Amino acid sequence: MLLRRLFLAVALLLAGPALAVPAMWQVGSGDRVITIYGTVHALPPKVPGAVDWFTPAASAAFAAADALVVEVVFPEDPQTMAAAVMRLGLLPAPSPILDRVPADVRPRLAALIRQSGLPPVAFDRMKSWFAAITLVQMAMAQSGLDPGAGVDVTLLTRARAAGRRLVGLETPDGQLGLFDALPEAEQRLLLASAVADAGDAAGQLQALVAAWNAGDVERILKEFDDASLSPAMYEALFRRRNAAWADWVQAALQRPGRHFMAVGAAHMAGPDSLIAMLAARGIKAERVE
Repeated sequence: MLLRRLFLAVALLLAGPALAVPAMWQVGSGDRVITIYGTVHALPPKVPGAVDWFTPAASAAFAAADALVVEVVFPEDPQTMAAAVMRLGLLPAPSPILDRVPADVRPRLAALIRQSGLPPVAFDRMKSWFAAITLVQMAMAQSGLDPGAGVDVTLLTRARAAGRRLVGLETPDGQLGLFDALPEAEQRLLLASAVADAGDAAGQLQALVAAWNAGDVERILKEFDDASLSPAMYEALFRRRNAAWADWVQAALQRPGRHFMAVGAAHMAGPDSLIAMLAARGIKAERVE
């Protein structure tokens, strides 16, 4: 289902407080090393006694790094990010949200809007991609997930406290722009899929939890791949980004420095993965966890 890809692509992913050994690779050697850590971007709030997802090996690599590299360096003030979402995600004039999905999907969408507690006109003001993401966020919240407890936010907090240099592979506007640039037909496909899959969100999230906790990126690819994902959407959300990140790694290895690169685990498997694109550039990534 497209919702599975949306969970992975928006950087709004999850993990549970179970024994976890997330996937990790290393490229380079000596004074030019990049650790690549597969992340998820939303977690349940940490509970007492839970095993930390940051293993000793990952913690040591993070401590040895000069810089933290993430998909986006989110601003410390959440209102700054909210303003970017509002700026890009709203239409200049309302357009009935129910008219943007097939007739058989409209009753379910109307029910989800009622459950949200937001007035219907609020959804009418949203671009179709923003409405789809809003529904995903609702499903995550209902499953007890909090982006504020996610891996990226946690690592950014630790890096800022340690005075580490921060590197963003993308900007907030740039990442949101990936969705904003999709043709309206593609955006409406995301919206309809988010509505159709809303009832099974908890099961999908639990399956993703298990795959990430096990560091099984191949299972993430197998279980959450979607043949209905259009070529344009796949190109924009996955292949093009992986290629850009591989270019960044290749350039960073040309100068001294130790980097801890934390990006979504969904980008680590398959023929167009970050790991595969590094191999195509003659850069071997060694799996270390």
